[in-house]
Amino acid sequence: MRIGLLLVSLVGLSVVHGQDNKAPASKPTVVFVCEHGSAKSVIAAVEFQRMVKESGLDVNVLTRGTNPDAEVPKLVREGLKADGCDVGALKPTKISEKDLAGATKIVSFGPDLKPWLPAGGTVADWSATPSVSADYQAAQEYIKKQLEVLLKDLKSRAATSSVVDGRR
Repeated sequence: MRIGLLLVSLVGLSVVHGQDNKAPASKPTVVFVCEHGSAKSVIAAVEFQRMVKESGLDVNVLTRGTNPDAEVPKLVREGLKADGCDVGALKPTKISEKDLAGATKIVSFGPDLKPWLPAGGTVADWSATPSVSADYQAAQEYIKKQLEVLLKDLKSRAATSSVVDGRR
């Protein structure tokens, strides 16, 4: 079981930190953005990738920062590792307009994304997330609750899309 969790994690991370954002038009993209791209957005992206895989959805998941750190902090690496996820060589990446263009959902943990936001783009505000460095567990639990709502929304959209496209 532990090997399976690690494998899912590694497969997910290839999507999380992949630099090629050329997802097919039908594949939804979710972008998580925090200031440093190394804590809240990483926790959200890794956990969400696990959740979408378990639900059978095919979603492109990105984690970005407006002012990225050089690396993911040890606290975050160890917290995710305790949950069976290894972030491997993941390096925080600076957000770009390309990252947000066509995204199905954009989530900000606080930063103002207007400089990168496409015309008409909207951003979900998750800035109420507790500080990861102050209380990793509280931050992780808050993020997971938000992700459950997001997953439910994406499943609903996928079901509606299937009915509209005649795939049901």
